[in-house]
Amino acid sequence: MARTDKPQHEQPAPAGHRPRARRLAAVAGLAAGVALLGGMAAPGAATANTAPPSPRVSGHVMTGTGRAGMAAERAVAYWTRARMRSARNADRIKITSPLGAHAAPAPRPSGPAGQVAGTAPVEALRGPARRMPAHAALPPRSGPTGSSWPGNFYLPPATTTGKVFFTTTGNGQTENWVCSASTVNSNGRDAVITAGHCVYGSLGGEVPGERWHSNWVFVPDYYYGYAPYGVWTARQLWTLTNYINNQDEGDDIGAAVMNTNSSGQHIVSVVGGQGLAWNWAENQYVYDFGYPAAPPFNGQSLQYCNGSEFNWPYVSATMGLACNFTGGSSGGPWLRSFGGEWGYINGVNDFGYSSLPSEIFSAYFGNNADTLYNSVANL
Repeated sequence: MARTDKPQHEQPAPAGHRPRARRLAAVAGLAAGVALLGGMAAPGAATANTAPPSPRVSGHVMTGTGRAGMAAERAVAYWTRARMRSARNADRIKITSPLGAHAAPAPRPSGPAGQVAGTAPVEALRGPARRMPAHAALPPRSGPTGSSWPGNFYLPPATTTGKVFFTTTGNGQTENWVCSASTVNSNGRDAVITAGHCVYGSLGGEVPGERWHSNWVFVPDYYYGYAPYGVWTARQLWTLTNYINNQDEGDDIGAAVMNTNSSGQHIVSVVGGQGLAWNWAENQYVYDFGYPAAPPFNGQSLQYCNGSEFNWPYVSATMGLACNFTGGSSGGPWLRSFGGEWGYINGVNDFGYSSLPSEIFSAYFGNNADTLYNSVANL
């Protein structure tokens, strides 16, 4: 795809208080009987800069290139049903009031607005797969209350959105977690976009000393134990250097470069990839997708909200959305210009507050998102 450059809240807390955000990773609870198996297309390939990665981003090599042999196989083998069911729920970190800190300036474009369009799959999955019940495509409903996605399971955004499972280690502890993510169109056809804390960090201080996550896998189109497109392992994880250094919510954006599957296929070739947008005004109308797992959700099916973004004045370079998603939705995409299947990732579920259960927040996608994307697009 060609690139194109172009509410009411609570009272503020005491000045100088930096709000602590509740991360939205969550428990990985699966249905009993789980079996995980190893529209409108945009013409042409995505384009991206070919310069070396910017010092603004940092990457971590998890395995080698391609299928990556033993390391990738160990990651898939690690995620037994028991481990998925017993994974911890980061949503138990309860943060009270977000507010108050000194009001931060509204997010502003840090360069020209740009976007990369999405792309449809170009080949069918080879190898074993689980069939799911067929649902007819239905027009999306609007609103701030998370609802099960009513569309066809075999079309985007169901195929491009999925669950992420990973392990954190630190301070003598090992914990298993779950997030959400989306494939994105890129030259390498292997990129997935998620939240920064879904690839790196201590999930809001829950596991002190933790660094890059391990055993990182992505299950596109997950539904009540079905993995119709298999389990895909990551070979590289990426995030913004400022997020690594400061756990800054304004740079809480992450990416993974996936291994090919056992048949040598690239994930975007099989399931498609959404577009990406950066440096647009912060009031875009978006559809938010993810797998919230904490009540009132169960993490077993794709959920969505939609509405207009708004500036969040208490955390620099962030924006909000009226949506009641809970833990497990972290990393799920906010799609602007969404037409029922394809859109442009313009944010991801990053953090929330226990005192504002009907709102969710994302880093503003400016030059930071563009730089991160260009670091992984050709890998």
